[in-house]
Amino acid sequence: QDQVQIETWAGDLDEPWGVQFIGADTALVTEKTGKMWHVSPDNRLEIRGIPTSANVGQGGLLDVAVDPDYAENGWIYLSFAHASASDPDLLMTKIVRGKVGDDSIWMDEQTLFEARPEHYLKGGRHFGSRITFDDRGHLYFSVGDRGHKDMAQDLTKPNGKIHRIMRDGTIPNDNPFVETEGAYPSIYSYGNRNPQGTIIHPETGVLWETEHGPKGGDELNAIKSGANYGWPKISYGRNYNGTVLTPHTSLPGLEQPASQWTPSIAVCGLDVYT
Repeated sequence: QDQVQIETWAGDLDEPWGVQFIGADTALVTEKTGKMWHVSPDNRLEIRGIPTSANVGQGGLLDVAVDPDYAENGWIYLSFAHASASDPDLLMTKIVRGKVGDDSIWMDEQTLFEARPEHYLKGGRHFGSRITFDDRGHLYFSVGDRGHKDMAQDLTKPNGKIHRIMRDGTIPNDNPFVETEGAYPSIYSYGNRNPQGTIIHPETGVLWETEHGPKGGDELNAIKSGANYGWPKISYGRNYNGTVLTPHTSLPGLEQPASQWTPSIAVCGLDVYT
């Protein structure tokens, strides 16, 4: 007997990446190729005027999330691969928020996170991009290592990190690296390869994260403020050609995953089910 029943809720979507329900049967859906739709089983409207994203490799228009007080304030949050104004081949994850008017037009856009121009990178790998909220006004978002693994250990670079900001983009006073010279003040944890799942557990308040490993070593982590999750110094995975990436699965001062998958399952979105 089938324990899971699957039905098609919406079809004919082009690489859907983010889904955020705003009603019992209505959702905002992003397509990696650059469009966002207001979707219900019997209707679909394109949200026009959203920011331009760079559909390169794993990059594009990625996550969509709505404010915990969306019913009152209407804020919608987007993450996407953003191209540098000086060179369209240089890309980095960007976070914005805006609202949708009655005519399905994107409006009132605010930039919440944009990397320094010198930290934009070529290539289409590992943008991270998941967005989630806690009940204390914080917004968490992920930026993958962008294929530059050693930068995940560098606090002066934004990639390979989980970031925490307030919903309006300001920096919380108790972020762990606000006093660290040169560090991105939004960094909450580091040594994260490519996190594509984040969720606040509704009962414990713990931030849980899922993270792509290389060949093996996909991770489930409980994210702690200021903690180093070890990439690429430690990993349960190997290089894609099968050679040794690192001899270490653990080292002093580096966090262990709560669980890991070898071989990889390409772990992506994350939710809490009760």
